[in-house]
Amino acid sequence: MKPGEISRLASELFEMSKQYLAQETVDPMRRVAAFAGYSLLAGVLFTLGWLLLTIAGLRLVLDLLPDHALWSGLGYLAAALVAVLISFAAIGFANRSNRSDQDESA
Repeated sequence: MKPGEISRLASELFEMSKQYLAQETVDPMRRVAAFAGYSLLAGVLFTLGWLLLTIAGLRLVLDLLPDHALWSGLGYLAAALVAVLISFAAIGFANRSNRSDQDESA
């Protein structure tokens, strides 16, 4: 081997290793970060939508009930209870569909 050939091979090895690491670690992590960002944004938007729908439901219940402090308190309680029940039902439905997907793949 020529004296300059070893240094050239070493620099080629270093460059190829750097490209391989970028291809196998950095690029996939960028895709995961983008997916996580979109997922976080979707979660925030779903939460905001659910909050606005809950407030609209509360206003509807309060408009349907008579004007009195006790009825107003009952309206808040009813709206909160319905919101919690619908949330638990949605979580249960999502978990059930995830479990059935996992069972099919096993």
